[in-house]
Amino acid sequence: MIALALPLALRHRPLRPSDAATWAELLAAAEAVDRLGRHYDAQDCALELADPDLDHERDAVLVLDGDRPVACQVLWVRGPVGEQVVEADGVVHPDHRGRGIGTALVGVARDRAVELGARLDVRVAESMPAAVAMAERSGLVPVRWWSELRRDLAAPVVAPPVPEGVELHMLGPDYDGARWDRALCTARNASFADHFGSVPDELETFVHHRTANRNFRSECSIAARTPDGVVVGFVLCEEFAAATARTGRRDLYVDTVGTVPSWRGRGLAAALLARVLGRARELGYASSSLTVDATNPTGALGVYGRAGYVLHRRDVTYALPQAG
Repeated sequence: MIALALPLALRHRPLRPSDAATWAELLAAAEAVDRLGRHYDAQDCALELADPDLDHERDAVLVLDGDRPVACQVLWVRGPVGEQVVEADGVVHPDHRGRGIGTALVGVARDRAVELGARLDVRVAESMPAAVAMAERSGLVPVRWWSELRRDLAAPVVAPPVPEGVELHMLGPDYDGARWDRALCTARNASFADHFGSVPDELETFVHHRTANRNFRSECSIAARTPDGVVVGFVLCEEFAAATARTGRRDLYVDTVGTVPSWRGRGLAAALLARVLGRARELGYASSSLTVDATNPTGALGVYGRAGYVLHRRDVTYALPQAG
């Protein structure tokens, strides 16, 4: 059971798979005030709570005022022992902010990271000064900035040439997991090995969060393979069903873009992305969005800028200060 020091009259218990609708309601209440454009429903939350790596008793907590849910937090413990990262994902109902609940939850995340000898990542929107101040009061320091980019798909898409030595394969509409999952997972791990905060995905985790996710859009996802069948680049996309239902506007979220190191610098990512955006236009998407590390070592910001994406907002990752 999680040890959580809460203000008087509040209590807590583990956040369980049966609480998916409760989590979604808390997120909706926060979005109504914070207006970050992030919409999730009970099915999205159920997917997250079904994560095979999540320890509900140790790393998921629901805070209640009487019987009313007022906050929750999930800690995602990623990576092998000795290289673990704890990613904190918490929300406090706007009516209950300023009571110390968020600070208490960050304290739990700190304690868990220290226990595991892991790095702690707490990401907050730069547009939420109260959340930024809470992270800093908790002794965390900013270590990384993330740019949320958007592109209007009314603008035409110009597809650059495909580098020699690869063939491009759209993955849908009838996605074949037996053919693609392992190859894509291997390419994803190779592509992100030098990225901040990235840890290798096990195949089960990769499938759960990406290709088995109900928001995955295989018809707008693509892979590049060499003649011997090795995936060397890919773009995996999603459409958040909850956001489409809420806004009436279809946005294609570019969830993961990867190029294995030996194929970087040849224009492969640009060629893959252009074909994805062209397909999205054909299917009636109004826009496309993505999030990228502002100091990405692969030059991804330049690729996205040339593809027509512009800055929408930024997030900041806060972490425990490094010793020494």
